[in-house]
Amino acid sequence: MTLPRISCLTSAVAVVLIAAACGSESSDTAPAEEQIDTASAPADLEWRTVGGVDVPSSPSAGPSTGSGVTRHGYDKTPQGAVLAAINGQTALAVADDRTWPEVVNTVTAPGPGRDAFAVARAAVTVAGAVPQASAPRFVGFDVTAYEPDASTAAVSVAQTIGEDSQLYSYPVALQWVGDDWRIVLPTPEENIDAAELDDLAGYTELKAAS
Repeated sequence: MTLPRISCLTSAVAVVLIAAACGSESSDTAPAEEQIDTASAPADLEWRTVGGVDVPSSPSAGPSTGSGVTRHGYDKTPQGAVLAAINGQTALAVADDRTWPEVVNTVTAPGPGRDAFAVARAAVTVAGAVPQASAPRFVGFDVTAYEPDASTAAVSVAQTIGEDSQLYSYPVALQWVGDDWRIVLPTPEENIDAAELDDLAGYTELKAAS
């Protein structure tokens, strides 16, 4: 799977600018128990393969429900949001012509971005697993904004296309809908391109599948 397949099928993801509430009325630092850890990866990180792509999962943070590309059910934490972003984006990219409507309804939030994606997806055909040589590898993340009901995660990806190795990042906006994290797909007008990275400075590294 090449970068265009990921970014074009999902139309990239709009950034939701959210100012997370921090601190208190006094000048003292908020108690440790009130601070939310946005930088740690799940301690129980595992890996599974979906459509030829290795994706991270966690018994504590999710996904915990469903099977295959329709896996969902995430913890209401930054770590759950990150896993929802990675697993959801992968599911949208690799779901075949039979399963994609269920995937869209499961991993994305209702809105004009989802409607636009459904129209575009109906016009193309996707079948078969992604070749191992070109499959993207999810190598890190940076939670750039977090509230209990909304989050933005910058997902870093390493990928080899032909003879070139690329490292890039793209933002994924999420909302807590019902009892799960769901991706907020952008409209074509809100589309944001992936940004090339030189290294993973500032990102939390995700250990590759062994």
